[in-house]
Amino acid sequence: MLRLQSIQGSGSSGISCRGASTAAPSICCRVQAVARGRTARDERRLQQLQQAEGNLLLQPQQQRCRHICRATIDEPEIQELVQQLKQMTPDPPAQRPQLEKVIALIDEVNAQDPTKVPVDGGSAPYRLAYSRWLTEWVQRLDPKASDELLILARGKSIESWQLSQIKRDDYAPNTPGLRQWEMDRKKWLANRLLTVVKEAGYDVSTQALIENVMMGKNLPDPRDVRKYDLIGTLGMVDFKKLQAVCMIQTLDDAEALLFLEKNFEEMFNRMPADEVATVCKRELSRLSQNGIVTVLKQRWSPVQQRLLQKVLPVPFKFADIMMDVEGVAAASTHPGDWRYANFDYD
Repeated sequence: MLRLQSIQGSGSSGISCRGASTAAPSICCRVQAVARGRTARDERRLQQLQQAEGNLLLQPQQQRCRHICRATIDEPEIQELVQQLKQMTPDPPAQRPQLEKVIALIDEVNAQDPTKVPVDGGSAPYRLAYSRWLTEWVQRLDPKASDELLILARGKSIESWQLSQIKRDDYAPNTPGLRQWEMDRKKWLANRLLTVVKEAGYDVSTQALIENVMMGKNLPDPRDVRKYDLIGTLGMVDFKKLQAVCMIQTLDDAEALLFLEKNFEEMFNRMPADEVATVCKRELSRLSQNGIVTVLKQRWSPVQQRLLQKVLPVPFKFADIMMDVEGVAAASTHPGDWRYANFDYD
């Protein structure tokens, strides 16, 4: 600033080098050179920033969102806690009279469903058949399933045909109204199931766990869960919350596998392939690594298997899944991998 003032005070013009003394032009030229250098540097930084942003936009979406896509229950740090939970949980007893009672009560309610579906050459109430199929898949995925998980599988759609009485038109035609409508439907189902659970004689802790899973209260999403989401008071792991998250994931896997078992083949024969792929991609989007392994182990035709490979969610460790399904050779990233050069694929 002092240099600029001295330049302005010298010469006839006061702002330019013309007509100034012999010392002024050199000082003015240095100031202009510094200004040009700063301008060039700012332009280079702007170009570098634009280039970096362009490179980021050119990256694949999965690579850009890698830290988000990896935040699932299949993460190693979460799986360690899941294994600890399994070791801490005792095996269920051979006889569970309370569970048998609540299942009988749920089946008695669902048997009143007016909608019928074909089952084994005859017909059966839709909610009754669906709850039984879902329970079978849950038992296949988790042979040591707890009472709460089996109750949720059997009764999460209890008397759901009555939900038509909660009309969408009774709520505001906006997003808050839609969310309130969905919340009221969840609350109605949860209260209906809790009524049956109380009648069967379960304690308050079991009722609270079932209600939290039905309502999604204070529970992280299994497909977006991190270790700090499971930390309770005093820095200890909240294994009750982890148990609820595992229940939600098991139910999601069972529903997706039940969809493939009952609907996929019929849809494949009746609908165009692109529409089938769209529906399957939506229904299978919440599969865990264990669920994907179970899907790939099923017997499908070559065309069906090719379509499923396109719509299944790509997990973080896809090579580990292929190793579990088809062996070590299938986990190679390329058929010509040098590690399996002498492997007999036949």
